[in-house]
Amino acid sequence: MKIPDNQFVNSDTQLWIQLKSGSELALGKLVKKYFNPLQNYGYKFVRDEAFVKDCVQEVFIEVWQRRDRLTTPDSVRAYLLSSVRKKVMREGVRQQIVKDDTPLNLENDGHFIEFSHESSLIEEEDMAYLTQRVGRLLAQLPKRQKEAIYLQFYQNLEREEIAQIMDIHPQSVSNLLQMAFKLFRDNWQVIYALVGILKIFVF
Repeated sequence: MKIPDNQFVNSDTQLWIQLKSGSELALGKLVKKYFNPLQNYGYKFVRDEAFVKDCVQEVFIEVWQRRDRLTTPDSVRAYLLSSVRKKVMREGVRQQIVKDDTPLNLENDGHFIEFSHESSLIEEEDMAYLTQRVGRLLAQLPKRQKEAIYLQFYQNLEREEIAQIMDIHPQSVSNLLQMAFKLFRDNWQVIYALVGILKIFVF
């Protein structure tokens, strides 16, 4: 299959089309690009590094084995995040690592949002103070609200992509984000800090 040569076809889509055509090189590029982010995301649900690593590997293996039957998703990143989320939860229940395969019933985890080790490079005291405030406020949120914030700000995903990953309606994503930011409405500095800090770590 010839890959369309235009600016509207992003590199992920090109790699996916190549993968579907049997390119091991394209698979390797996707693995290199997304393995660590996917592993980090899976670790938010099950804090077992070896288990999560195996799940991410299995997702890529299944993608390769099923490549002839796969369609090309609107967002490769969202597809992979969703696949890892389902794999981790399904295998976690099967192996009795988690008690329930329904994300709504996951216990709150104050460590769900973790800032990069690069935060140690931020020397300004005011930013360090705001970072602490952000962490304390995020720790108060239910896990699904924290997940929505993580996907929007850390993964820079659109509402529809978050809905696909969390397997909920786009309006439900908006509701989760709105409920989360109610906690921040009297802390406008924290909202700016949240956006600024995550941008520092992502870009």
